[in-house]
Order: sequence, then C-alpha cells, then structure tokens
Amino acid sequence: MLENALKYTPENGKMTIGLSQDTYYGIVKVIDTGVGIAPEHQARIFDRFYRVDVARSETKGYGLGLAIVQAIVALHHGKIRVHSAVGQGTAFVLSLPRS
Repeated sequence: MLENALKYTPENGKMTIGLSQDTYYGIVKVIDTGVGIAPEHQARIFDRFYRVDVARSETKGYGLGLAIVQAIVALHHGKIRVHSAVGQGTAFVLSLPRS
C-alpha cells in the first residue's frame, strides 16, 4: 500500500498515513492524491499478477503487492478496502481485530 502510494502519487502530491482504533479493530489508512484507480479495475487489484494498464505504465512491478497484503490481512481475520477516483487519488483502509 505504501509503495503503491509513493509510485503513483506525483512529486507535488500528498500521501497521508493514519492509525486509529475502535472497539474491535485497529485501523490503518493510506491516502494519496495520486492518479487513482478506475472503478472497473478496483475489483481486481487484489488479484495476483493483476496490473492496471501495464502497456502504458512506466512503473515497475509484478502485481503481487496488494495480493500479498490481502492474504496477510485475511490470515489475521481482518479486511482491506479501497476507495478511489481517477485523477483524485486512492485510499486504502486496513482493519485488523484488536484481540
């Protein structure tokens, strides 16, 4: 999540990392003002080897990072969500049980 935020946020953009908790979960938020992810790609970004528009992308990678994050979160009985809009940025919210 952090690496993607750095890769896809322009130099003049902004990235915010937030930590919080509620009664049941510890919550990590990674929010950026990067390129964003189109709605048709959001359902697949956690698939292994999936990359959004590889042909036009100058960034390196194999499409494994978010799949690994999702697998680790699932092992800990947590959840991960993405909220994104093209040209406006992306927010990942990771929730892990406190106990």
